Amino acid sequence: MEKSYLKVDNYIKEQVLNGCLKAGDRLLPERELALLLDVSRNSVREGLRILENMGVISSQQGSGNYISSDFDETIVSVMSYMYVLKEMDMDQITEFRYALEWQAMNLAIKKATENQKKRMLELVEQMSEAKTEDLRGALDKEIHYLIIESAGNEYMTTTFKALTCIMERYIHQMRDKIILGMSNDEGLTQVHRMIVEALVEGDLKKGIDGLKLHYQYINEYKNT
Repeated sequence: MEKSYLKVDNYIKEQVLNGCLKAGDRLLPERELALLLDVSRNSVREGLRILENMGVISSQQGSGNYISSDFDETIVSVMSYMYVLKEMDMDQITEFRYALEWQAMNLAIKKATENQKKRMLELVEQMSEAKTEDLRGALDKEIHYLIIESAGNEYMTTTFKALTCIMERYIHQMRDKIILGMSNDEGLTQVHRMIVEALVEGDLKKGIDGLKLHYQYINEYKNT
Protein backbone atom coordinates (compact mmCIF):
# COMPACT_ATOMS: atom_id res chain seq x y z
CA MET A 1 0.00 0.00 0.00
CA GLU A 2 1.33 3.44 -0.92
CA LYS A 3 2.48 5.46 2.07
CA SER A 4 0.41 8.58 2.59
CA TYR A 5 3.29 11.04 2.32
CA LEU A 6 4.27 9.50 -1.03
CA LYS A 7 0.89 10.55 -2.41
CA VAL A 8 2.07 14.14 -1.98
CA ASP A 9 5.35 13.44 -3.80
CA ASN A 10 3.58 11.62 -6.65
CA TYR A 11 0.91 14.31 -6.98
CA ILE A 12 3.42 17.16 -7.17
CA LYS A 13 5.56 15.18 -9.63
CA GLU A 14 2.55 14.51 -11.86
CA GLN A 15 1.52 18.17 -11.77
CA VAL A 16 5.03 19.26 -12.78
CA LEU A 17 5.37 16.67 -15.53
CA ASN A 18 2.04 17.53 -17.14
CA GLY A 19 2.79 21.24 -17.00
CA CYS A 20 0.17 22.21 -14.42
CA LEU A 21 2.88 23.39 -12.04
CA LYS A 22 5.93 25.38 -13.12
CA ALA A 23 8.90 26.94 -11.36
CA GLY A 24 7.67 29.69 -9.05
CA ASP A 25 4.09 28.41 -8.82
CA ARG A 26 2.48 28.28 -5.37
CA LEU A 27 1.18 24.94 -4.12
CA LEU A 28 -2.26 24.42 -2.64
CA PRO A 29 -2.43 25.03 1.13
CA GLU A 30 -1.77 21.97 3.32
CA ARG A 31 -5.44 21.64 4.27
CA GLU A 32 -6.58 21.57 0.64
CA LEU A 33 -3.86 19.08 -0.33
CA ALA A 34 -4.92 16.82 2.53
CA LEU A 35 -8.54 16.87 1.37
CA LEU A 36 -7.60 16.41 -2.29
CA LEU A 37 -5.34 13.44 -1.63
CA ASP A 38 -7.38 11.99 1.24
CA VAL A 39 -4.47 11.97 3.66
CA SER A 40 -3.80 13.62 7.01
CA ARG A 41 -2.21 17.07 7.28
CA ASN A 42 0.74 15.40 9.04
CA SER A 43 1.27 13.25 5.95
CA VAL A 44 1.12 16.35 3.76
CA ARG A 45 3.70 18.09 5.96
CA GLU A 46 5.98 15.05 5.82
CA GLY A 47 5.69 14.84 2.04
CA LEU A 48 6.36 18.56 1.64
CA ARG A 49 9.34 18.39 4.01
CA ILE A 50 10.90 15.62 1.91
CA LEU A 51 10.34 17.62 -1.28
CA GLU A 52 11.87 20.70 0.33
CA ASN A 53 14.93 18.69 1.42
CA MET A 54 15.25 17.48 -2.17
CA GLY A 55 15.18 21.07 -3.37
CA VAL A 56 11.99 20.58 -5.41
CA ILE A 57 9.98 23.09 -3.40
CA SER A 58 10.81 26.07 -1.22
CA SER A 59 8.86 27.14 1.83
CA GLN A 60 8.28 30.84 2.49
CA GLN A 61 7.17 31.74 5.99
CA GLY A 62 3.65 33.13 6.00
CA SER A 63 3.29 32.76 2.24
CA GLY A 64 3.24 29.04 1.47
CA ASN A 65 5.16 26.47 -0.54
CA TYR A 66 6.42 27.06 -4.07
CA ILE A 67 7.96 24.99 -6.83
CA SER A 68 11.65 25.82 -6.68
CA SER A 69 13.12 27.83 -9.52
CA ASP A 70 16.69 26.98 -8.53
CA PHE A 71 17.59 23.56 -7.17
CA ASP A 72 20.84 23.09 -9.10
CA GLU A 73 22.86 23.08 -5.88
CA THR A 74 20.80 20.20 -4.48
CA ILE A 75 21.31 18.18 -7.67
CA VAL A 76 25.04 18.91 -7.61
CA SER A 77 25.25 17.83 -3.97
CA VAL A 78 23.38 14.57 -4.59
CA MET A 79 25.48 13.73 -7.64
CA SER A 80 28.69 14.48 -5.74
CA TYR A 81 27.65 12.00 -3.04
CA MET A 82 26.91 9.45 -5.75
CA TYR A 83 30.41 9.74 -7.22
CA VAL A 84 31.97 9.23 -3.78
CA LEU A 85 29.68 6.47 -2.47
CA LYS A 86 29.95 4.46 -5.68
CA GLU A 87 33.72 4.77 -5.29
CA MET A 88 34.20 6.09 -8.80
CA ASP A 89 37.91 6.64 -9.28
CA MET A 90 39.43 9.69 -10.89
CA ASP A 91 40.15 7.84 -14.13
CA GLN A 92 36.42 7.25 -14.63
CA ILE A 93 35.48 10.80 -13.66
CA THR A 94 38.16 12.28 -15.92
CA GLU A 95 36.95 10.13 -18.84
CA PHE A 96 33.38 11.28 -18.27
CA ARG A 97 34.40 14.94 -18.02
CA TYR A 98 36.38 14.63 -21.26
CA ALA A 99 33.34 13.13 -23.00
CA LEU A 100 31.14 15.93 -21.64
CA GLU A 101 33.52 18.67 -22.80
CA TRP A 102 33.96 16.98 -26.19
CA GLN A 103 30.22 17.18 -26.81
CA ALA A 104 30.05 20.68 -25.34
CA MET A 105 32.69 21.79 -27.84
CA ASN A 106 30.59 20.40 -30.72
CA LEU A 107 27.59 22.42 -29.52
CA ALA A 108 29.44 25.55 -28.39
CA ILE A 109 31.08 25.99 -31.81
CA LYS A 110 27.57 26.64 -33.14
CA LYS A 111 25.93 28.29 -30.14
CA ALA A 112 28.52 30.43 -28.32
CA THR A 113 27.46 34.08 -28.20
CA GLU A 114 29.75 36.97 -29.02
CA ASN A 115 29.76 37.99 -25.36
CA GLN A 116 30.80 34.48 -24.30
CA LYS A 117 33.59 34.43 -26.87
CA LYS A 118 34.79 37.85 -25.77
CA ARG A 119 34.81 36.78 -22.14
CA MET A 120 36.80 33.62 -22.90
CA LEU A 121 39.43 35.65 -24.78
CA GLU A 122 39.69 37.98 -21.79
CA LEU A 123 40.13 35.02 -19.43
CA VAL A 124 42.92 33.54 -21.55
CA GLU A 125 44.77 36.87 -21.53
CA GLN A 126 44.35 37.11 -17.77
CA MET A 127 45.58 33.53 -17.45
CA SER A 128 48.76 34.37 -19.38
CA GLU A 129 49.45 37.26 -17.00
CA ALA A 130 48.50 35.45 -13.78
CA LYS A 131 51.22 35.54 -11.12
CA THR A 132 49.91 32.74 -8.88
CA GLU A 133 48.66 29.22 -9.39
CA ASP A 134 45.49 29.97 -7.41
CA LEU A 135 44.56 32.74 -9.85
CA ARG A 136 45.49 30.65 -12.87
CA GLY A 137 43.38 27.82 -11.51
CA ALA A 138 40.34 30.06 -10.99
CA LEU A 139 40.63 31.38 -14.56
CA ASP A 140 41.09 27.82 -15.87
CA LYS A 141 37.85 26.77 -14.16
CA GLU A 142 35.90 29.76 -15.47
CA ILE A 143 37.00 29.03 -19.04
CA HIS A 144 35.77 25.45 -18.82
CA TYR A 145 32.47 26.55 -17.25
CA LEU A 146 31.96 29.00 -20.10
CA ILE A 147 32.59 26.30 -22.69
CA ILE A 148 29.93 24.12 -21.06
CA GLU A 149 27.48 27.02 -20.70
CA SER A 150 28.06 27.97 -24.34
CA ALA A 151 26.70 24.57 -25.33
CA GLY A 152 23.28 25.74 -24.12
CA ASN A 153 22.35 22.48 -22.36
CA GLU A 154 21.29 22.87 -18.71
CA TYR A 155 21.68 19.17 -17.94
CA MET A 156 25.28 19.28 -19.16
CA THR A 157 25.95 22.39 -17.07
CA THR A 158 24.57 20.84 -13.87
CA THR A 159 26.42 17.58 -14.44
CA PHE A 160 29.66 19.45 -15.07
CA LYS A 161 29.23 21.36 -11.81
CA ALA A 162 28.93 18.07 -9.92
CA LEU A 163 31.99 16.67 -11.67
CA THR A 164 33.97 19.80 -10.88
CA CYS A 165 32.99 19.74 -7.20
CA ILE A 166 34.32 16.22 -6.74
CA MET A 167 37.43 16.90 -8.83
CA GLU A 168 38.26 20.30 -7.38
CA ARG A 169 40.75 19.20 -4.75
CA TYR A 170 42.19 16.63 -7.11
CA ILE A 171 42.67 19.20 -9.90
CA HIS A 172 44.27 21.66 -7.48
CA GLN A 173 46.77 19.02 -6.35
CA MET A 174 47.51 18.07 -9.95
CA ARG A 175 48.02 21.53 -11.39
CA ASP A 176 51.59 21.98 -10.18
CA LYS A 177 52.51 18.54 -11.49
CA ILE A 178 51.05 19.32 -14.90
CA ILE A 179 52.89 22.60 -15.21
CA LEU A 180 56.18 21.22 -13.89
CA GLY A 181 55.94 18.37 -16.37
CA MET A 182 55.62 20.73 -19.32
CA SER A 183 58.45 22.55 -21.02
CA ASN A 184 57.44 25.96 -19.61
CA ASP A 185 54.82 27.64 -17.43
CA GLU A 186 52.99 28.93 -20.51
CA GLY A 187 52.14 25.46 -21.73
CA LEU A 188 48.80 25.08 -19.99
CA THR A 189 47.79 28.61 -20.95
CA GLN A 190 48.58 27.90 -24.60
CA VAL A 191 46.34 24.84 -24.54
CA HIS A 192 43.47 26.96 -23.25
CA ARG A 193 44.24 29.65 -25.82
CA MET A 194 44.01 27.03 -28.56
CA ILE A 195 40.61 25.85 -27.26
CA VAL A 196 39.22 29.39 -26.94
CA GLU A 197 40.51 30.50 -30.34
CA ALA A 198 38.83 27.47 -31.87
CA LEU A 199 35.49 28.56 -30.44
CA VAL A 200 35.99 32.14 -31.63
CA GLU A 201 37.02 30.97 -35.11
CA GLY A 202 34.35 28.27 -35.34
CA ASP A 203 37.07 25.68 -35.94
CA LEU A 204 35.75 22.40 -34.50
CA LYS A 205 38.84 20.34 -35.36
CA LYS A 206 41.12 22.81 -33.60
CA GLY A 207 38.84 22.79 -30.56
CA ILE A 208 38.74 19.00 -30.35
CA ASP A 209 42.52 18.83 -30.82
CA GLY A 210 42.92 21.36 -27.99
CA LEU A 211 40.74 19.33 -25.65
CA LYS A 212 42.59 16.17 -26.56
CA LEU A 213 45.92 17.81 -25.73
CA HIS A 214 44.50 19.20 -22.48
CA TYR A 215 43.42 15.76 -21.29
CA GLN A 216 46.64 14.17 -22.48
CA TYR A 217 48.48 16.44 -20.04
CA ILE A 218 46.06 15.49 -17.26
CA ASN A 219 46.36 11.76 -17.93
CA GLU A 220 50.14 11.95 -18.26
CA TYR A 221 50.82 13.70 -14.99
CA LYS A 222 47.93 12.85 -12.66
CA ASN A 223 49.57 9.72 -11.29
CA THR A 224 53.12 11.06 -11.01
